[in-house]
Amino acid sequence: MTRVLVVGKCNSIVNWTENTVAGFRQAGCEVDYFAVNGRNRVHSLYYKMLGALEGDKTRVVAEQLRRKLIAYQPDLVVYVMIASNWMPAYPFEVAQEACPGAVKVAWVGDRFTRDEGEFVRHVDWVFCTDSYFMDQVQEHGFTTPASYLPLALDPALFRPLPVARTGKIVYVANNTPGRGQFISSVRKPLTLYGRGWSKLKGTPHEIHAYRLPLSKLPAVYASSLAVLNVKNEKNVVRGLSQRTFEPYGCQTPVLNDDMADMPRCFELGKEILVYRSLDELHEWHDRLTADPAFARTIGMAGYRRAMAEHTYAHRAHAMLRQMGFEKGVA
Repeated sequence: MTRVLVVGKCNSIVNWTENTVAGFRQAGCEVDYFAVNGRNRVHSLYYKMLGALEGDKTRVVAEQLRRKLIAYQPDLVVYVMIASNWMPAYPFEVAQEACPGAVKVAWVGDRFTRDEGEFVRHVDWVFCTDSYFMDQVQEHGFTTPASYLPLALDPALFRPLPVARTGKIVYVANNTPGRGQFISSVRKPLTLYGRGWSKLKGTPHEIHAYRLPLSKLPAVYASSLAVLNVKNEKNVVRGLSQRTFEPYGCQTPVLNDDMADMPRCFELGKEILVYRSLDELHEWHDRLTADPAFARTIGMAGYRRAMAEHTYAHRAHAMLRQMGFEKGVA
């Protein structure tokens, strides 16, 4: 049985580290994880206090990671890399010294500068949720191989639920300047969840300006007519966010902005709805609200595709194959 250590930020809005751990477990691996921000609030406070005493929190985290690697001795280390936990070279160098025989890969979810991408030099492969990040690896002068591996869904969390559908089209995401400008122009009613939406004034939208707990998100998706997705302009160029995949676990269709990586994952117009302009978004909104049967058809088609190709277990198997731990086409 392959021993996997997942290294990343826990309790993030995307829940990506925890989802990756679940995916490798569902793929039949022995899995543990190391939280760079601490497993809980007490642990996180310990990192901050010790870092303040020693003058460098990164070195405190690196030392804890070293101990974890020596004790666990994984075959595969998966670094889940997002903008809120870019790390300098030192923790990766420590990991190499502590566990030189382990294969090390990074799964990257945000665009990065040359300095932020220092981790690329210390891994054997870079998996990218956005095909643009593959270009960045080369543009920044790195020679580490990179390939496309999008986000996914955990079917243990996002699944069909026995709840009544409303006629609402929901959008669950924090406000950003780009998203806020776009959503404020939408003339059809949306239900918004996320921090910062209280800034919107004079719109037809129903606003819940708080972070929706992950425990409540599946029920919100399952009870909605459709889910809207608008990219985060800060970190996405061509790729798909978790909102492209997770609603399909609840058999709910997604109305997504036009992203270049979309055809890699879904068939447009049959498994997912794509808008290329505000007018087209309004047209899809009208069609969905007027024809719930059409919404159900798209939701079911996307559900079948997601269950066949887009769970975190699928992503775990893809990494295991690519790095030689499983047989099959990489």
